[in-house]
Amino acid sequence: MITNLKITIRFPGWHKESVAYHSDDGNKFCNNSYGGQSYSETWGEIGDVIGCGYYPQTGIVFFTKNGKNLGNAFCGVRHTWFPAVSSDNKCRIECNFSGEKEFEYKGARNNNVAGYFPKKA
Repeated sequence: MITNLKITIRFPGWHKESVAYHSDDGNKFCNNSYGGQSYSETWGEIGDVIGCGYYPQTGIVFFTKNGKNLGNAFCGVRHTWFPAVSSDNKCRIECNFSGEKEFEYKGARNNNVAGYFPKKA
């Protein structure tokens, strides 16, 4: 996630006021271009589904893989966040920011991209 929409050549998590879970090493990044911190396994196989959740009251950011919550990645990072996806090679990505398609992570179902505004029926 990023805090502003200006175009950058740096990956999310490497850029100031951004967070990310990188596929190549499974590390989490928050304002850190120096290798991040150990977080979970790598990802990027065909069919992998990665999610990101945010609790604005606590500033907790977490990630999910194939519907499983991987645990809190960061706490106390309070910003207005925007979703972001990046790649350093050719790939096919399908995004579901609105929840129009059911989210893999059951804890996010019936929510929109902000996660704390209930989806309109």
